[in-house]
Amino acid sequence: MSQPNGPKKRTSRLAHEPAGESPRGRPRQFDTHAVLAKAARVFWGHGYHATSIDDLVKATGVLRGSLYGVFGDKQGLMLAALDHYAEGSIAALVERLNADVPPEEALRNALLHHTRVAAALVGQRSCFITNATLEMQPHDEALYAKLAAIQRRIATLFAAAVIRGQAAGVFDPALDEKAVADYLLCMTQGLRVVGKVKRNEDELTAVVDIAMRALTV
Repeated sequence: MSQPNGPKKRTSRLAHEPAGESPRGRPRQFDTHAVLAKAARVFWGHGYHATSIDDLVKATGVLRGSLYGVFGDKQGLMLAALDHYAEGSIAALVERLNADVPPEEALRNALLHHTRVAAALVGQRSCFITNATLEMQPHDEALYAKLAAIQRRIATLFAAAVIRGQAAGVFDPALDEKAVADYLLCMTQGLRVVGKVKRNEDELTAVVDIAMRALTV
């Protein structure tokens, strides 16, 4: 998936820091979208469990009490950061899948995005969503629910792309679109993991081409 600052444009939402934490008792405003983008980069780089509140305060420039006041705690900030990241990534996926090209080309281009990003990953901990999934522990129930919801949204978009291809007569109509969507979700997440070691884009592109051949009539 894309960098934490997704392409989707948003109107900045301002939150207030508690009055006692700003000079002369006046509340100070901060842009929550900017804070979430910075927090996402910290969680992305260090991992959820290894990230401290002090790390987040330093990265965002927002005082501890203000972060707690808006997001509740570190978990609340992590969940909000995942939402922020996912919104940008999903918006980009929608744009690629709905491009004004044949449905098989649109799907292939969407999948190839993952090969390009995976091949370019140097010093980056793969996809934020993939990282969060891999480091999730049994007691991280809220994180599990958040990631499951994000994955369902992505799978739904893939399923719709498969249906469009079937309607156009280019994808096998006997295929179950939900099963194919889960397969594509697994493949794209796998590209992010394998790409950390195998960063040859041509080899990763070959994986996409095999997936596309599996869908055709």
